[in-house]
Amino acid sequence: MRVTKREVLFSVIIVLVMLMLGLLIGNKISEGIAQEAERYMTATVIEDEQQFRYGMDTNFGNALVYGEIMTNSPVTYDEIGNGYIYIQKVKEHYTRHTRTVTKTDSNGKTHTETEVYYTWDRVWSDSRQTDTINFCGSDFPSDTISLPVHRLSLSEAGVKNRMNYIYHGMNDRFYYNVTYNNIAGTVLANLKDKTMVSESYLYEDATPAEVIESKQGNETVAMVIFWVFWLMLMAGCVYGVVYLDNRWLD
Repeated sequence: MRVTKREVLFSVIIVLVMLMLGLLIGNKISEGIAQEAERYMTATVIEDEQQFRYGMDTNFGNALVYGEIMTNSPVTYDEIGNGYIYIQKVKEHYTRHTRTVTKTDSNGKTHTETEVYYTWDRVWSDSRQTDTINFCGSDFPSDTISLPVHRLSLSEAGVKNRMNYIYHGMNDRFYYNVTYNNIAGTVLANLKDKTMVSESYLYEDATPAEVIESKQGNETVAMVIFWVFWLMLMAGCVYGVVYLDNRWLD
């Protein structure tokens, strides 16, 4: 394969242009992540109930609050027992499907036939959620904090199961997603007007220091991912110029 001078020149131009675009885009990504991280680094760290209540009363603004979340009115289903902040019951049905497939016999001839297969398909769900949660000693509506949801281990819950499902007959089975009661972690909260306003997210089992550290590391990870993608895209463009039939460059 012969590489022409025009192809080399055009490839150099592509590399330079894409490097400049990459620097501009990378800076925008870095600035956005840095601004998000700054919200966490400048937030007041609160780790006790008295300071939390004082922060709400005196409009602290952004705060990283560590505390326990629980409810005095847990929800559940009769067959599960225990009690949770949130629980979802999901039903799957063993469903028969058909599809047309093309096969080749030993003589090289092709033919089509109808193939039958079965899958477990989600067909129904229901959920229950407590109205009120207690975070760091104060009560809030349950939707004030976005809480993690986990697949419930039925064995750990003391429920008879098979492969973590409750089966009804041969063709129906149920599994459950829950937010456990009595969980702990850190919330980035906006404290003002004697309450915690807007929806906040719980970083489960993480201290404020650990949350800040993870946010600081996000910039490095994001930039590595971006530049790997961008360099691969750049290499693809150069390959298209050098190795493909580019008569328009002649």
